[in-house]
Amino acid sequence: MITSSLRPLTLTATALLAMTITAAPASAITGTATADTAAVTAAAGKKVHFRSMTLTFPPGWRVAKAAGAGGDWISVKPAGCGRTCAYVQLVGPKVLKPGPEDFLETYRTSRPFAPGTGVPTCRLTTGTEDGERFPDRRPVASGTRKVGAGHTAQYRAWRGECYSMKTDKKTRTFVQREWYLPKERILIVDSSGVAGLDQIVKAATWK
Repeated sequence: MITSSLRPLTLTATALLAMTITAAPASAITGTATADTAAVTAAAGKKVHFRSMTLTFPPGWRVAKAAGAGGDWISVKPAGCGRTCAYVQLVGPKVLKPGPEDFLETYRTSRPFAPGTGVPTCRLTTGTEDGERFPDRRPVASGTRKVGAGHTAQYRAWRGECYSMKTDKKTRTFVQREWYLPKERILIVDSSGVAGLDQIVKAATWK
């Protein structure tokens, strides 16, 4: 089983980016667009520049950077986002292939993005009684997806679960989706069903 940890490079806190989420809708697994995709891809939205890629999020979304990552690990969240809301991570090469001093695991497409070295608390709750893990060896969905004009990502959706640290029994489930662009060395992570993210990614622009 794979445990997920979203700790910063220094590992001084368990949730620097408050990367916690809500349960994924069925569309999150298949990658189908939701009804509000037109709104979230409006040109007047929040433009987030990451390496050579730009994604346009709804107005009011906010960006947070992980300490010690040199801008190569950021989260993008709705305004007023709390501990259990859906959010997006953008990850670059310093985190995908960290140095030995970073205490992070190298990203591999054969498993979900979970670079930390400890067991994190459940991303679906505000308490600390439940941990989380990825129990499957294979994604529940995979394929390729367009990330703007001329760029194609490897797409995978991984089933995760929260579990009681006392009984080891599953308490909740979620789906983590990933778009990986190996040539551009960029990973886009949907922690669990960000509404309209498929269209946001598809409408990416590049420089």
